Amino acid sequence: MRRVAAVVLACALSSVPDADADAVVDAALAGITAALPACDAARAHCIGIQLHVTVADSGPVAAPDWLTGQLAVANRHFAALDVGFQVVGIDALPASTAHIATPRDRDDLAADRLGSEVIHAFIVRRLDDVDRDGQIIRGVTWRTRKDERKYIIISIAAPDRVLAHELGHFFGLPHSTAAISIMNKRQRKQPPIEQRTFTDEEIATMRPVLARLLRTDVIADVAK
Repeated sequence: MRRVAAVVLACALSSVPDADADAVVDAALAGITAALPACDAARAHCIGIQLHVTVADSGPVAAPDWLTGQLAVANRHFAALDVGFQVVGIDALPASTAHIATPRDRDDLAADRLGSEVIHAFIVRRLDDVDRDGQIIRGVTWRTRKDERKYIIISIAAPDRVLAHELGHFFGLPHSTAAISIMNKRQRKQPPIEQRTFTDEEIATMRPVLARLLRTDVIADVAK
């Protein structure tokens, strides 16, 4: 059903005047928000995520199923921290943001969009490594130059565990060398991907960061 909805949106965008296209996109994105899973009521904390999705001529670059998969995996990995995530809104980014290639491109994404005590995640088609020419990455946790606030950028090439990995950075984790850790970027055969998660030490590291971000109103619990 979600794939069908994406196709319907693409057809709708091709058949309406530009003046009406924004309304079509807004309605479709609101529908995707409503279809995404809510936090598990058993979690002590439910943190809101505001998605900003590039919309090209054919519609949003991210399929609803892809968004659902990213959120589900993040919620599974953060259960040990007693934290869940819930998308509280989605808005459209212009087609010009489909390819993020420079630090300026990254900073421009966040201009006049951050706030509201939520985690901001930007979904684009392609994300370049600004430190290595010609290299493409799947996700990054970035800081604004204005106030050092963190936000997340993910390309649609990302496998379903990338949002969880970037949320780990949001809550203060560096990359890891532990084989089991999803913060470890190295290619490895063991343990299998489905067995990888945060280590106990990483969960302990994130606890005070979570508490500080809640205390200082950088993020807030979604009303249950």
